[in-house]
Amino acid sequence: MHNGLNGQKSRMVEVFRTSVATIEIAEFLLEKLQREFPCCEINFDLEDCDNILRVATMSNSLDPMPIIRLVEECNVDIQALVDEVPQKENKPGT
Repeated sequence: MHNGLNGQKSRMVEVFRTSVATIEIAEFLLEKLQREFPCCEINFDLEDCDNILRVATMSNSLDPMPIIRLVEECNVDIQALVDEVPQKENKPGT
């Protein structure tokens, strides 16, 4: 489930792990988040084991704290996931 940016590509995406377990809670939060952040594309992936919330924007930055506060006010656990780039191993002789 998601709300879009009229098919435009997003520049900045924040990904969160949540405790959202039902479509009803996801729809409730989606409505609140979209009202608060109307310029963002927001969706839940409840099929993922981490019940992912994605928030994308065309701006160059996105502060995750207001999103986290809003979700926590609804008694839902949320944690921002950090982008991890795998480090290339340096092998001797290369």
